[in-house]
Amino acid sequence: MEHFLEKQQEFFFNFLTDSIENFLLDHSDETFYAFALNCNIHEEGEINLCFNTVELWQETTSYYTNKGHSKSQLEEIKYNSSDWDETQQFASLHLFDDWVEDEQDIETVLEWLCQQLILFIDSETFKRIPKTEDFKLLVCDQNENPSDSQERFEKIGMLEIFQIE
Repeated sequence: MEHFLEKQQEFFFNFLTDSIENFLLDHSDETFYAFALNCNIHEEGEINLCFNTVELWQETTSYYTNKGHSKSQLEEIKYNSSDWDETQQFASLHLFDDWVEDEQDIETVLEWLCQQLILFIDSETFKRIPKTEDFKLLVCDQNENPSDSQERFEKIGMLEIFQIE
């Protein structure tokens, strides 16, 4: 698995930066508070690129507040890309031709994606993203909580951009 991922590094990084550059062409007037790789690694290594904006978060907050959600529930939703508006997903990729069954392989891919985002921080594309001061990066597999992303990044380093709690 690791050898395969090493071979995919340039391809994935180009996909990531090109997709974000294209997305920003139409969204340069928005301010983003988070970027997530919302994944379903089990299903052919599916990786979805998602941004969320301050404006959409305010709309989401109003909606869930009116439904009776507590402040702690709202904080859980804020960084859970599965709960974001569908339009915030702007690109998708499948790394594999087949399903990934082994849990350790899934975790290896998620950790590799975290490493890719650490490399991404130093890119010109990342610098061009209109972002809040407390902007966050996340890597979550299906049905994971944002805290799972944070724990994964903590294995690599303790940068503020990956800390949500």
